[in-house]
Amino acid sequence: MKGKKRFIALAVALVLLAASSVIYILAEGGTYTEHMLYARNEYVSEEHISASVDNEDVVRVDRIYFDDERIINVDFTAISPGDAMAKVELDLSYYNDDSSGVQSFYIPLHVTSQGIMIQRRTLNFDGYVLVEFAIIAGLVLVFITAAASFIECQKKAWYSYSMVAFGGVALFCLSIIVVVVYGMHWMNNFGTFLINFLSTGSLFAMVSAPLMLFISVLISVSNIWLIHNEGFRAQNMLGIALGVVWIAALVLLLRSNTRLRSIDMSIMGQISDCVAYVVSFMACMLLSTIVCAYLSTKFKPPHDKDYIIILGCCIRPDGTLTPILKGRADAAIAFEKAQFAETGKHAKFVPSGGQGADEVISESEAMKRYLMEQGYPEEQIIKEDKSVNTFQNIQFSRDKIIADAGTLDGVKAGVATTNYHIFRSYILAKKHGLNAQGISAKTKWYFFPNAFLREFVGLLNDKKFKIAAVILAILLFYIVSVQLLGMTIVSY
Repeated sequence: MKGKKRFIALAVALVLLAASSVIYILAEGGTYTEHMLYARNEYVSEEHISASVDNEDVVRVDRIYFDDERIINVDFTAISPGDAMAKVELDLSYYNDDSSGVQSFYIPLHVTSQGIMIQRRTLNFDGYVLVEFAIIAGLVLVFITAAASFIECQKKAWYSYSMVAFGGVALFCLSIIVVVVYGMHWMNNFGTFLINFLSTGSLFAMVSAPLMLFISVLISVSNIWLIHNEGFRAQNMLGIALGVVWIAALVLLLRSNTRLRSIDMSIMGQISDCVAYVVSFMACMLLSTIVCAYLSTKFKPPHDKDYIIILGCCIRPDGTLTPILKGRADAAIAFEKAQFAETGKHAKFVPSGGQGADEVISESEAMKRYLMEQGYPEEQIIKEDKSVNTFQNIQFSRDKIIADAGTLDGVKAGVATTNYHIFRSYILAKKHGLNAQGISAKTKWYFFPNAFLREFVGLLNDKKFKIAAVILAILLFYIVSVQLLGMTIVSY
């Protein structure tokens, strides 16, 4: 409930920010004041300055005056939609013989169909500072909301794809905020604000390139090692494929010349920037996946479990446990012993795993025999011997628990598996409505990168519509911003 209120408050705040900006712009956008920073001279007065426009049906000059800092201000008012070129003349010949005489400044103005006047060179309009504030404030609010949700998930051990998404969005927003705020010391108009904003994707890609290159190489190497030790399977090639694609994308982006305070307006430049944004967003999601999967292995579940599910894997030809499966069973035994010592409460074991074509007995039967060898009575063990994959491990074990307990209400379970598998266990337990937490067993290092990749692919599949919506929103903002920048006049 608290999480829902947080997102409702975020939605309301974003709507209010957007609405207040639009209302203010529509109310004040019919006028525009140009600040002439050049004229910091105590000898110049209003009588030495004149202003005119070449199209008085579109824009008219209202007044010319100095502010407290002796900066010339020229007020314009919109008359009708269209374009006009304003000319401001400054007569300096009267006080300095070396003066160049009359100096002219040209101000390109555009009035939209909504009556909003825009200075085309800088994209300034009355209220642009408010729009900049609203955009940054919106990003900060999204970051705070996503970060708070991520922290809440971590504290309550709600390891899920939602937690990954929260972390990824928070990281992505933070990268934009840092770049934009860093550039604010030289931003003095809305055009440079947009350029700074649009450069974020490429900048993030370039800054994160060493880390992402390391991750790509690590995933590829781990997959090669995994294939060498575990045999060739299609899923063991995912890391190599991702590594190749990611490295190619990084090379493409690093070869582009997009830098802070500049934008390549060509078609290829725009495509490169769009790719940079998507790659940066996906990089944030991958980094969040790695962090979440790692944190799930470090969480120490409380000793209050009613059942401990032990996820199966292959057994030896003689029916004994392989080192990986023995590690899972030993982790479950260690947890149960610690729980009984602390609380006096026993947990029932649910060894889960069917019999493969090359196995003499089911994996669950092999684990049951091992548990009984460790001194546990048969009545404390509930076999699940029909499952053939992790999804069925959780599903069929849940059914066994319901059959034994009569309900899932109030039932607390643990899932003992190797540490690289912990995050997936949380995901599947949640899908099956099981209140379960992971009990981690150590395993070989080369399993981890492939596990991170599997969860990253799982995230993309599970949240595909929401992720697609975020990417479309990013690209839409980019396209609109580029169209605005296309209005600018560079030279005269």
